[in-house]
Amino acid sequence: MNLPDNINYKEFFDFIKQFLTDERLDKFYNVISNRISNVQLILEDVYQSHNASAIIRTCDALGIQYVNVIEKRNKFNPNKDICLGSDKWVDISSYNGEDGLTDCVNILKQHNFNIVATSSHLSEVYTPETLPLDKPIALMFGIEKEGLSDEAISLADNFLYIPMYGFAESLNVSVAVGISLFTITQRMRKMNKLLKLSNEEYYIILCKWTLTSLSNSEFYIKAFLNNKNENDR
Repeated sequence: MNLPDNINYKEFFDFIKQFLTDERLDKFYNVISNRISNVQLILEDVYQSHNASAIIRTCDALGIQYVNVIEKRNKFNPNKDICLGSDKWVDISSYNGEDGLTDCVNILKQHNFNIVATSSHLSEVYTPETLPLDKPIALMFGIEKEGLSDEAISLADNFLYIPMYGFAESLNVSVAVGISLFTITQRMRKMNKLLKLSNEEYYIILCKWTLTSLSNSEFYIKAFLNNKNENDR
């Protein structure tokens, strides 16, 4: 959902929220109050539709707003029937080409994120229970079966694995995402380390959610701009 450039998003939301029911608006306020910005995902070439869908659904359920998708070898393709609409509420940023992963990591590092590679075959690693929470965290998960690329491993600041006690040596990627995110965000909640959205993020996301809920979003954008132009005369 692309929003108009150079507008006041709070003003825009104040205009379009009148077209929502009170029940819908209350739901938006409740959900966005629990959205966090200091935990993100980086998904490298995850391609199986059911995994992509389950991951997005988990992120929405746990309050994770931002998912970064690296599509160097495979297209990220969530299944609408499995997502159950969660893809409408989570911001998914795609990075393509040979430099996509590096570009994504560099942007996150500029915002002081700890880039954490997940693998069951690394030494000197943390678990979801022991990972330091002193910085924002971006968890990297790799392609099914193969895991993260050597490039992803080389870009990581820290490493994480989930202890297992059976014959299986690895978990399905969507399961690993769910366990990791739940454990880390629960620890953050108990330690009061969850970082809420900035004021600008708050209104941008509310605008996106509202337009997603309304048919013919272009109509409401034009109505706002026309109304603003008339008021500015």
